[in-house]
Amino acid sequence: MTTPDLIPVDAALEEFELEVAHRPLVRQIALRAGIVGGELKASYVKLHRIDGMHPLHVTHRGVEWFSSEVEVVSASGLPEAVWSKTNRAGTTNWGVAFPKIVVAAAVSVDDAVVDDAVVGPAGGVSDAPAASTRPTRAAKPAAPKPVERDFGVCDRCWQARTAAGACGCD
Repeated sequence: MTTPDLIPVDAALEEFELEVAHRPLVRQIALRAGIVGGELKASYVKLHRIDGMHPLHVTHRGVEWFSSEVEVVSASGLPEAVWSKTNRAGTTNWGVAFPKIVVAAAVSVDDAVVDDAVVGPAGGVSDAPAASTRPTRAAKPAAPKPVERDFGVCDRCWQARTAAGACGCD
C-alpha cells in the first residue's frame, strides 16, 4: 500500500475552492483532530490524522467521518450543527455542517460601499434581515425560438431545398 502525497490543509482547501468563510472552522477542526495533511479528491478533501484513525472528509457542506458525537463536538464546537448517519454495515458516520452564510445587502456609508456577510448556525436563524436570507438570481433569458425558413421545393424530386439550394436528387 502506498502512502499518498499529502499537501498542507490550507493548500488543499484552496485547490478545492472551499468557501473562504468556512476555512477557519476547518483549520480549527484540523488542529483539534491532529491532522497531518490533506489529499485532494474529486468531490472532497481527505484530511489524514496523525493517530491513523479514519481520515476526515471536507465537502462543500461540512466535515464528516468523525468516530463519535463527542469527537465532532469537541473538534468543531458546534453541537447544534452535528449530524450522524449509519451505513449498511452498521458504522455510524458523524459530521458537522458548515454554518450558513447569508449575504446582507450592500450599505452605502459616506460614498463608500461596504458588503457585510452574516454567518449563522446551520439550519438556524441569523441576525440578517429576512429579505436577505436567500440571494436572488437573475432569471436566464429564454433561448430564442428557431426561425423556420422556406427555401422552396425541387421540381424533380419534390423535396425541400436547403439554404444552399440543394435537394435529395443533387
